Amino acid sequence: MFKSTYTKLLRETRGTFTIEASFVMPLILLSTLSLLFLAVFVFQSSSAQQSAGIAADRAAFTWDNSTKNTITGAYNSGEDDGLYWRLHSDSISDLFAFLIPNAASQVTLPTAASSGDRSPEGKLRRIGAAISKEWNGMMQYRNSGIFREVSVYLNKPFHSPKYAEKLLLHEVQSTAQAQVVDPVESIRIIDLTRTFISEVKGRLSPRAAVETFTEPTSVPEPRAVINSHASAVKYLQTLVNGKAETVRVNAATERQVDALDANQVAHQAFYTFNESQLRQVQMPKDAELLQEGTQIKGVVWHFFKQSSRDTVTLSASFRQELQRKGIVIVIHE
Repeated sequence: MFKSTYTKLLRETRGTFTIEASFVMPLILLSTLSLLFLAVFVFQSSSAQQSAGIAADRAAFTWDNSTKNTITGAYNSGEDDGLYWRLHSDSISDLFAFLIPNAASQVTLPTAASSGDRSPEGKLRRIGAAISKEWNGMMQYRNSGIFREVSVYLNKPFHSPKYAEKLLLHEVQSTAQAQVVDPVESIRIIDLTRTFISEVKGRLSPRAAVETFTEPTSVPEPRAVINSHASAVKYLQTLVNGKAETVRVNAATERQVDALDANQVAHQAFYTFNESQLRQVQMPKDAELLQEGTQIKGVVWHFFKQSSRDTVTLSASFRQELQRKGIVIVIHE
């Protein structure tokens, strides 16, 4: 009897669909979810590639002018980085990286734009500010002379299900490069070279060129050492070919001029000074002399750096006040 019952159960077809579905459906569900996460990963990778590529291209075609619109490249007439931007705003030090190790200009993403900054880092920030804040990474610029390249590296974490962590990467990343081209400058250099050679050719013989490199017969004078107010006055008198004079400002005030030249221009030397004292005492005297205009035709203040200082420091307000009074400033460093 047990054998016949067992045989009936084996031949019974009711409930087979439920049993089969209990095995197949989890596989179908896992496969569907895996395909969805794969699609999201591919989408994120494509988005990273697009963002990096657009950022690199925009940085490259706006590199020669910081005022260009980062999307259209448009700019107003007269707005540029100046004639010599390639010398001070194009990472020219990268050309000597083989002698002195020098890191490329780079900024970390995300970043914010800085208005008025025309350095390589400032140009990279202008473009990097337009990249979505969800992306991390770096923008880099390197000048190799003939080849100038902008590189963009983007990445962000990607969270995949536990069962797919070994199949998918833990982050989405992308890299893009764009070459900076300057056709206007290239045409200018080629045209200059072509016209310069035709103008110079035949005008200078090899013998004349060698003679220009002959050693000088005279020994240059030693450089003046200024370490006190007296030495500064002496140097100033020699420089302008003037002499010390006492000039009467008014009935009660006199002005000691350090060096009065042949054109009646008064030159004053300042080695150690205090802006407050100059404003209250010296400036009114010279301003009155200039206004009177008979004894003194001009006033020049010469500021000398002290031995222990690298530069002469004058406040912007003090400079402006001297200029309004008609007093010329000369810095000796």
